[in-house]
Amino acid sequence: MITLKDVLRATGGILKQGHTSRFSGVSTDSRNIRKGELFIPIIGDRFDGHKFIAAAVKKGASASLTSRKIRLPVNITLISVKDTLKAFHQIARSYKERFKIPFIGITGSSGKTTTKDMLASILSMSGKTLKTEENYNNEIGVPKTLLTLNNTYKYAVIEMAMQGIGEIEELAWMARPGIAVITNVGSAHMEQLKSAGNILKAKSEILIFQKKKDIAILPVDDKYFNYLKKKAKGKVISFGIDSPADVKAKAIRFQGDGSSFIIETKAFSVRVDIPLPGKHNIYDALAAAASAYALGIAPSKIKKGLERFKLSSKRLNIVYSGNIRIIDDTYNANPDSMAASLNILENYQGRRIAVLGDMFELGSIAKKSHENIGKLAANLNIEALITVGKLSEYTAKSAASNGLRNVHVAGSNKMAVNIIKSILKPNDTILIKGSRGMRMEEIVERLKKHA
Repeated sequence: MITLKDVLRATGGILKQGHTSRFSGVSTDSRNIRKGELFIPIIGDRFDGHKFIAAAVKKGASASLTSRKIRLPVNITLISVKDTLKAFHQIARSYKERFKIPFIGITGSSGKTTTKDMLASILSMSGKTLKTEENYNNEIGVPKTLLTLNNTYKYAVIEMAMQGIGEIEELAWMARPGIAVITNVGSAHMEQLKSAGNILKAKSEILIFQKKKDIAILPVDDKYFNYLKKKAKGKVISFGIDSPADVKAKAIRFQGDGSSFIIETKAFSVRVDIPLPGKHNIYDALAAAASAYALGIAPSKIKKGLERFKLSSKRLNIVYSGNIRIIDDTYNANPDSMAASLNILENYQGRRIAVLGDMFELGSIAKKSHENIGKLAANLNIEALITVGKLSEYTAKSAASNGLRNVHVAGSNKMAVNIIKSILKPNDTILIKGSRGMRMEEIVERLKKHA
């Protein structure tokens, strides 16, 4: 429950009319607002939520924030603020402070969601855990997540994404994570941020509001580890595979659709079997284990949580269509995650087919990045490559010039499906991956119906 006094105190807003003293909740969506809630009209690049205040009131909203001059029935509470999005963040920040539980923030160029899911699974072994759902990892999703907190939660795991400088800083200001996790620093968002230095700066923003008592979980194998370590204000717990680390993976074995390895710390050593292949997923497991280790979670619960975790949809989801294995990794793509998925594909027995779509938001490095993926596909033990999209034509040309003979260029997802069907054989493994805007899950669904 949020009161009018809470909102005015958090936002510095001015009560223009009305007298509703309590709100049953907060919503930014007039389509599904519930009776008694406070409506917050967000202004975006292509929309202005103020146009939907009347609709929200009609559906039962008892109050609304506004940064515009509007008229509402006198029984509806209206609060004037300078910036409705900032006010939303201020309300979430103030509400979050009621809960004296561990808050863990997770960011990185890739692996954020997998690490979040793994850590939430571990922590749920010890108590009810709030976690960011699906893509609620931005300026709208994070405050929505924080506002669902209640006294039944023992932990909160908050994923933080960004498109530009300053965005993670704002999310970190809201959530104030006592434990901040950076999975890695890669080339995602190069189009917006222009340089590796800016990407590094943006990711390190999660550390800005930490204090000496707080903890940073950092990737020791990342080339930017020393920079990140210097930015940390409190204790640093490192995780890694190739370099000495506080939380390290040893005796790694890849088997079928999973991975087996030993997590080793100064305090314990435990073998873990996770239901995901690939070295990058072991890094994610280590980041989650390091966070749990920092919280004093027992090794047995770390093991149990990692082995039982369930990945969010469309992220390395292994599905079977008849006698064909499909690796559905269609949620998103960047050069690092694309390379990691191709390396996973190579480990499977039988024929391996890669269906790759465009990688967006790479700016000046887009052409080179797609060419590098094509070269990697040619150098790995992959029998066929099918590309979808204009940028991926560079992938196809590079793969062919580096010796991969079975290369196909598709103009659409539908065309890609037809090509796949024409070359498909029993026991093939097919990787399907591309940026979110490519909607490559359409290919997965069509292939599932093909069985």
